[in-house]
Amino acid sequence: MATTTKKATADKATKDTATKSAATKTTAAKKTTTKSAKAPKAATPAAGEGKTLIIAEKPSVALDLVRVLGQKNFKNEKTHYESDTTIVSHAIGHLVEIADPKEIDERYKKWEMSSLPMLPKEFPLVATPATRGQLSALSKLIKRKDVTTIVNACDAGREGELIFFYILQYVLKGKFTGKTIKRLWMQSMTPAAIKEAFENMRDGAEMENLKAAALCRSEADWLIGMNGSRGLTAYNSSMGGFQVTPCGRVQTPTLAIIVNREEERLQFVPQKFWTVEAEFDNDGSHYQGKWFTTSKEDGKDKVKQIFDEKKVQEILKKCKGKAGTVEETSAPSLQKCGPLYDLTTLQREANNRFGFSAKTTLSIAQALYERHKATTYPRTDSRCLPEDYVAPVKTTLGKIEGPLAKFAETALKNNWVVKTPKVFDNSKISDHFAIIPTGVMPSGLTEAEQKIFTMICQRFIAVFFPPAKYENTTRVTTVEGETFLTEGKVLVDPGFKAVYGKDSDDESSIPALKGKSAKTVALEEKEDFTKPPAHYTESTLLSMMESAGKLVEDEELRDAMKERGLGTPATRAAIIEKLVSDKYVVRDGKDMIPTAKAFDLIKVLKAMDIEALTSPELTGNWEYKMEQIEKGKETREKFMEGIVEMTKTMVKNIKGFKEESTTGEASFSPVNGKKVFETVSRYTTEDGIVIRKMIGGKRLTPEEITELLTNRKIGPLTGFRSKRGAEFSAVVIINDENKIEFVFDEKPEEVEVGEIVGKSPVDGSNVYETMTGYVSESYLKKEPSGITLPKILLGKELTLDIIKTLLAGEKTALIKGFRSNKTHRNFDAYLKLEKGKIKFEFPPREFKPRRFGKKKAE
Repeated sequence: MATTTKKATADKATKDTATKSAATKTTAAKKTTTKSAKAPKAATPAAGEGKTLIIAEKPSVALDLVRVLGQKNFKNEKTHYESDTTIVSHAIGHLVEIADPKEIDERYKKWEMSSLPMLPKEFPLVATPATRGQLSALSKLIKRKDVTTIVNACDAGREGELIFFYILQYVLKGKFTGKTIKRLWMQSMTPAAIKEAFENMRDGAEMENLKAAALCRSEADWLIGMNGSRGLTAYNSSMGGFQVTPCGRVQTPTLAIIVNREEERLQFVPQKFWTVEAEFDNDGSHYQGKWFTTSKEDGKDKVKQIFDEKKVQEILKKCKGKAGTVEETSAPSLQKCGPLYDLTTLQREANNRFGFSAKTTLSIAQALYERHKATTYPRTDSRCLPEDYVAPVKTTLGKIEGPLAKFAETALKNNWVVKTPKVFDNSKISDHFAIIPTGVMPSGLTEAEQKIFTMICQRFIAVFFPPAKYENTTRVTTVEGETFLTEGKVLVDPGFKAVYGKDSDDESSIPALKGKSAKTVALEEKEDFTKPPAHYTESTLLSMMESAGKLVEDEELRDAMKERGLGTPATRAAIIEKLVSDKYVVRDGKDMIPTAKAFDLIKVLKAMDIEALTSPELTGNWEYKMEQIEKGKETREKFMEGIVEMTKTMVKNIKGFKEESTTGEASFSPVNGKKVFETVSRYTTEDGIVIRKMIGGKRLTPEEITELLTNRKIGPLTGFRSKRGAEFSAVVIINDENKIEFVFDEKPEEVEVGEIVGKSPVDGSNVYETMTGYVSESYLKKEPSGITLPKILLGKELTLDIIKTLLAGEKTALIKGFRSNKTHRNFDAYLKLEKGKIKFEFPPREFKPRRFGKKKAE
């Protein structure tokens, strides 16, 4: 196993970190915005002291370091830069990784249950195949006798520490004698920040706790991921074939969050409800109100949904044309700007505003930091700045250019940049502070980069602005004992919203009240249905990962919980992408949809009682413990002992699980006189028909299973998904071999026709109903004039009445709820037939005048 920290060293590192870290980092950060003409003294050892080797994480960063150190002094070699005193080289991300099981032990070459659990005493390292050349070059540089100091200039975080340590461990085999290790800790990539980082380099001993946490992350992921994936693959493959089943310490609990939400949606039963809206005349001034009640019997205040249609009719009858009394209250309210961005909140907002994936936003933020030098280190979980950072903030605000410059000037001129805990708080900063501009105004940004950079600048400026001020008006109109609510909200002072271009009322206002009475001039009932929980988007999924699967809307509470989140800000994007690449999740617009493969995995894991892979909270606690290791409050040894025990329990539960043990008779059994049995993943009948609970990414209901078994066919049904995530409709049948099959468009020679439903408007031939749609007799004869109409169009069922309307040459009524294949958005349209083809006709856009008259003047 990789070397661990001795207690004395750990205690010293903890003490050093606690007493000097905040001061060192904030002082260094404070100076990053000031120019320095001096060469970084730490990178220029005296003659005879040996050379310093600096290892950056990427080639571009190595070049940036050389430029700061004085490029003219360096000779550009193929794999590094070298001067009289200093060598600068680089990794290309992870050059070294823990070996695959088959490279560790002969027993692990086959994916067999008998070889589990795999608990190696040591974790051998191997070269990443794609970057062997650069590792070989670094190896030669590290082993050079004239290299006496090695500087870790990889990204300033857990993974940067791991990349560097694994390289040294692989090359030196743990024998670091004669090499002094230093750490270059850069918060931004401006020349001034790099120079300051050189002048405040840390000793390698200060990084021991961070290294220990990094090793724990790597080894825990190997133990849980390798054992879990091999165990589940062996289990699934026992049913035939080789079914690779990837899983992971963080990705699988994250998947469980998505699947659990989808289960809620599938089990959700919509309830019909009504709302009642009224229009009132108050001395010639009209306004609208919505019926509500504050009755505690309804479970909450201001309930506007009515689930009893009789009550709706009573309200309409009672209030129609009647006069009522009006009471109104007004009160001011404030809306504060959110805190500065950490990576997760930046990713969430970019997903909400622009639809960017977490991976895309991280890539852009990394480019703004690394290539453009325009923003600070992005992989941070802090939303605050150091307490002595007021002066650098003012300097940076003074460098803002373009449309936002006037707002930065306003903040400076009004002395709004003051030391407040919301912005400046050392206790809420770990190794990195919030993402802010550096003062470098970049040119040549792509459209996407410009959007993210503008977001960061806007938040950086807006956080110092006063809150937006609103005037909230609540009007209650009482008619025959029934109450109607009217709410208005007027922006009185935009405050920070001005930075976002909102300098006037962007909400709603209501006309001034004239007297205390009003007459009901119109009443309208509206029918609707309760909605299931929404699909996760990347934004909401990131939020749930941050709070370990708990729905926490309040930003401050969520901020307090994020130490126990799933993954880290730096890894969450990669976790989401892994779920997509492993075919567990598909993207549907912004929505993240679990596949049948995901349902099967989580269902089986829950049946196996493997909490390590299904409990987001448990996994979040592991992340928290790694944070505690970084702070010296938890030991690496104790953490890994816990991971080993979890691995053993996981493997034991996989080995001991038999799906047959979950068998019971289905609630809808028998069907056709045959008993139907149910396990965690499938239904089986007495006569050998097997139907998986998830077919083509869709879970069939018990009613649908019953119909399928009774008629040996069902559909067409919507909501199936291909392996690539595309949604499709199909008929499901049980074929002659008792296997499940999809039936799509039927070939003319294979069509089984049913009843005649009308005449073709093209050639007058009969139109028949078929399994998947409706076809004309001329279509069956393969004549050019033949027509075929689907039963489902863009996710919407075309009823027989709709088909008859089309065949009669008439336009249908407005049909709501079509779903575009291109944009994934719902739309409404009329249908009509033209030359036998269905055509959409869209309703004119409704002109919506302001309901409540003019807005209040400021």
